[in-house]
Amino acid sequence: MRAHMHEMEQEGKTVVAVCVENKLAGVIALADAPRPEAADVVKHLKSMGLDVWLITGDNLRTASAIARQMGINHVKAVALPGEKASQIKALQSQVNPLTMKPRVVCMVGDGINDAPALAQSDIGMAIGAGTQIAKAEADMVLVKSALTDVVVALDLARVVFSRIKLNFFFSIVYNVVGIPLAAGMFFPLIHRMMPPACAGLAMAFSSVSVVISSLLLKRYQSPVVGEIDLKCQVKEDAKVIELKNMVRQKLGPSHKTYAPLTNSDEWDD
Repeated sequence: MRAHMHEMEQEGKTVVAVCVENKLAGVIALADAPRPEAADVVKHLKSMGLDVWLITGDNLRTASAIARQMGINHVKAVALPGEKASQIKALQSQVNPLTMKPRVVCMVGDGINDAPALAQSDIGMAIGAGTQIAKAEADMVLVKSALTDVVVALDLARVVFSRIKLNFFFSIVYNVVGIPLAAGMFFPLIHRMMPPACAGLAMAFSSVSVVISSLLLKRYQSPVVGEIDLKCQVKEDAKVIELKNMVRQKLGPSHKTYAPLTNSDEWDD
């Protein structure tokens, strides 16, 4: 029996012993299967240069089995709520070897036990379907409850921060050149003065160009995490098309029916 329990724990299952009159009657294996997109999300996060940790209250064998399925190298098992927050704090005290600055830790959780860790982390992300206390302690709530949104949020943050630095750099260079030119510092060289109207237009263009650069973020496209996004999107589109066709049939034959434009038959249900 012990060997069978060990085998089930190695498969990522939590084993519960059932006793009748103080005698072992059997065992029940409970499995909390990872989300289908979890492995692809972890792989994508690693490709972004991030270290991924699994901090859980499950026993070490179960946690290690789940971590192997998802490709996670760092595991902290049998962690109480306070220990999760302590582990986050310990990671924050470490120095990132690439930037030589303290690590910035992002915590993703959905349960009551995750609330202290969400509050301790630099960035707390709560799953939309999680508990209210977890969402209250988090800095961000993933409304769709999809782990792929973790990748989108981090990628979008990097894009926005890069655009902010670009705007600052452009503004500094523009003003370093434009202000002396408007003040006439280059008059001994070019023997021309910038008219006040042109100086005003140049200043307005500086502000407008930064605004236009920021508005270009509306063209941002979220990264595709593995094939799971494409499969889910095709299935979702197929359901919408089916619903529209049902409505058209109810309204009468004069209305057109819809057909999918993508070759969704390539994927299995």
